[in-house]
Amino acid sequence: MKRRIKIACLAHGIGGRGSGVRRLVLDQASAWGRPESGVSVGVFVRCEAGTEADWRGQPHVVAVTSSRLGMVGRFVARELLSLRVALWRPDVIYLRHTTVSPSLLMLAALFPTVVGGDLDDLDEYRIRSPLRYWYARLTRDRLLRRARRIIVVTGELARHPELRRLDRPTSVLPNSIDVTDYPDLPAPDNAEPRLVFIASPRMAWSGIDKVARLAELFPTWRIDVVGPDRDEFADPPANLHIHGFLQRDDYLPLMAAADVAIGPLALHRKGLSEASALKIAEYLAYGIPVIMAHRETAFPDGAPFLLELPNREDGVEASVAQIEAFVTRWKGRRIERAAVAPVDARMVEAKRLQMVVAEASVRKAYSLREPMA
Repeated sequence: MKRRIKIACLAHGIGGRGSGVRRLVLDQASAWGRPESGVSVGVFVRCEAGTEADWRGQPHVVAVTSSRLGMVGRFVARELLSLRVALWRPDVIYLRHTTVSPSLLMLAALFPTVVGGDLDDLDEYRIRSPLRYWYARLTRDRLLRRARRIIVVTGELARHPELRRLDRPTSVLPNSIDVTDYPDLPAPDNAEPRLVFIASPRMAWSGIDKVARLAELFPTWRIDVVGPDRDEFADPPANLHIHGFLQRDDYLPLMAAADVAIGPLALHRKGLSEASALKIAEYLAYGIPVIMAHRETAFPDGAPFLLELPNREDGVEASVAQIEAFVTRWKGRRIERAAVAPVDARMVEAKRLQMVVAEASVRKAYSLREPMA
């Protein structure tokens, strides 16, 4: 019997059950690890302290580490996790881009390594943490230069001068989700439009101030906000309903009631105009059309169910007529599931798996069987 190729999926700093990245990692492992794929997948994760139970026992998860002991504890947990990966002896490593440490450099020297994920960390660190920004500037190229291949989530990142100067093979694939894991919601029947906005707290580029402005411009519409707390809004209008952090089961009724969803509206604040947002993929899996202010990688030519606003500070004010027409057109409707296939893990991850396996040391023994269904 032909030996199955072993792929170690290594991820750092991931949250628990409420994290979209956790869902992405597990969906990815599930798509890759189907019996007919010819590979064995092992997930190695350093999670946030207190979320260990959300990872242990999940399919394909081999090792989970975390630490409550600050920076030193996180460093030790990181190095121990790399040791577990090395002892598992993978044929190839798929590493979600993260802060560089000595053990990651060691792994990339010992095993073929593909680096993937959101490589816009320099722009984000520049905004949030000057110390981490300078550390990343000084160290990340040492890891990326050892990668057999880099897979980024947008064409914009692939063209970034910081990445192009590394002269490494680079591919573009959007983030994906298992669409079948999300209920096919029936269309709502609201007297007035309802919108939903879900984002991480205290992220200027999500554009919560623009969501508040949208509520002011359309006072008869109800907008539900999940993630950010009330203290992030100076004087929210009455039709802006702020729920704070909710688990997926808790915000599902808001999704079911929504005619339209809202994606990031201020990526220009970190110098980007293209994205592959997991939350937008989730909206689409529920069949909800989306207003956003960037180009989605999975839909390079746009789509009838995506309204792209100008990616600038006055993007909402400059698009009042277009927003009203889009919401009116989609009120009481849902997107057909077949139309969102470009974000479905079964489609996207078959391509990613082929790229990862191509870098394995035993690549000759592998023959990809498509489709993965």
